[in-house]
Amino acid sequence: MGYKTILVHCNDKRRIRTLLAPVLRLAEATEAHLIGLSVVPPVAVIPTGVPGAPDTMVVDQHRKALRAEIPEMKAIFASAALGRGCVAEWREDDAGAGAVADRVLQYARAVDLVAVSQDDPDWPGSGHLDVAERLVMESGRPVLVVPNAGTFESVGRRALVAWNARREAARAVFDALPILKRASAVRVVRVNPQSERDKALDIPAADICDALARHGVSCQATEQVVPRGAGVGETLVACARDFGADLMVMGCYGHARLRELVFGGASRHVLSHMALPVLMSH
Repeated sequence: MGYKTILVHCNDKRRIRTLLAPVLRLAEATEAHLIGLSVVPPVAVIPTGVPGAPDTMVVDQHRKALRAEIPEMKAIFASAALGRGCVAEWREDDAGAGAVADRVLQYARAVDLVAVSQDDPDWPGSGHLDVAERLVMESGRPVLVVPNAGTFESVGRRALVAWNARREAARAVFDALPILKRASAVRVVRVNPQSERDKALDIPAADICDALARHGVSCQATEQVVPRGAGVGETLVACARDFGADLMVMGCYGHARLRELVFGGASRHVLSHMALPVLMSH
């Protein structure tokens, strides 16, 4: 069992090398077909509110900017994949009148794994081109989110699994099996339940470790109490750092409401403060 088709969303030449490094290593390890995808965003239609002027103004500088970057990103992708043990394919598309995420989702639902860069709220193009959150919530596929800062030449040698016995966590654990089976060390961290109801529903971390062992994954079960004044997300980030993990596996709790993505606190914190690649499933 392995990831045979991996989609990597290439939306920013500043971050493409950081994104590709762990993804190529993973694609090579699983002999996957790697698809690099770049999608041109739609024009922005902005109300002017100026008397005597047209009611709206069409802005397309961001489209032109990405179109100018695509040839360089394609060359970086091809060069990075050259000589690696995977088949690499480059694709380009246009979002038309829709959102970039809508077009990327069409590709994402036909692959085993999706890889994207962490959102960058300080980047002017983020609102048009960063799509990590929607891919996690809507693709139905595991999504590997790679931090914007740092260097990640490998992924999954030391994996931290966040376990809370919920649907999203179970989905993430088994979605990550191709990586976990290759890991040299896996730690399953069960963050202590916050309510009596949650305690009654819990499946101990030892039980999921037993299930993983039947797949050939050797792992250690631990329980972590959330320190006073901290949250679950902060605790997980600290656990990953202390373990020396190069991958976190976690379920993403959240839902879409009136076109707004609403995430649980732990999911939001990890996506905002991640210092290592995170494989998320919803």
